[in-house]
Amino acid sequence: MKSYVIYKNQTEGLKDVSETVKTVEKIAASAVHFLRKKVATLDIYTSETERALSRLSKFYQTRENPLLEKRKEGKKMIIILTGDKGLVGGLWHKTINTLLKSVKEYQSVVTVGSKAGDYLKEENIPIAKMFSDFSDIPNEDEIRSVTDYIFNEFKEGGLSRVEILYPKFVSLSEQDPIFILFLPFAFSSMKMTNPGEKSEGGNEIQKENSEGFPIFEPSKQEVFDELLQKYIGVFFHKIMMETKLSELSARTVATEHAATKTDDIIKKLKLDYAKERRRSVTQRQLESFAAHKTI
Repeated sequence: MKSYVIYKNQTEGLKDVSETVKTVEKIAASAVHFLRKKVATLDIYTSETERALSRLSKFYQTRENPLLEKRKEGKKMIIILTGDKGLVGGLWHKTINTLLKSVKEYQSVVTVGSKAGDYLKEENIPIAKMFSDFSDIPNEDEIRSVTDYIFNEFKEGGLSRVEILYPKFVSLSEQDPIFILFLPFAFSSMKMTNPGEKSEGGNEIQKENSEGFPIFEPSKQEVFDELLQKYIGVFFHKIMMETKLSELSARTVATEHAATKTDDIIKKLKLDYAKERRRSVTQRQLESFAAHKTI
């Protein structure tokens, strides 16, 4: 029979684990609430910036920007967005497994978050660049370090296409890894095409009919290029926030499940101890009764 001290130590240890897990759950849940609002705000911001770009394009339709340039030749780059912390192994495995199905299509692999790097090293997949040790909610400088690298690599001319793989937030309990085209950048209202033409995603493209801006300083091209790069940077920022939202959502669900399982184990330990104690007491009573009859 286990002693009372052994049962007590096991129970106390599990209680400590339960409290830690519940604390992590609360932190993750509060961050999820904050990030959902931030992603919604970024959606509004990008929509307004896109509208401004569309109006600007009314005055400047002969632009040539390297971030919009389609190239027939060059390497393909894939950027995998994950995180640096655990308790969401299922989400990262799902993301990497999605990549492995088509990883041979890419000549350059960039990882954001140490978890992607760890998984890809196990698969012996070479990594061109790794970014890690981000904050729980990445700040602007951290995200700019990634976008600056991507922009420079694309502008040098060696890449024809840059795609992003990230876990898209669907709900608190569901996150789906998806691929999106990042560069050359394209969005419906900015493409200089005829009405009714189909984009890569199959959506009908409409020209913006709003009034243009009357004054540009220092020049139309510089204003457009600066605003475009700002827009693409914010677009990537939104994807990073959504990746963190997916990570924290998955962690919230995982820790909630872990806390429930830990509480169940504690209850079972207490029940096992009570059963063992009753069995021991009954055995001693029977032995005492048998000894008394013998006497």
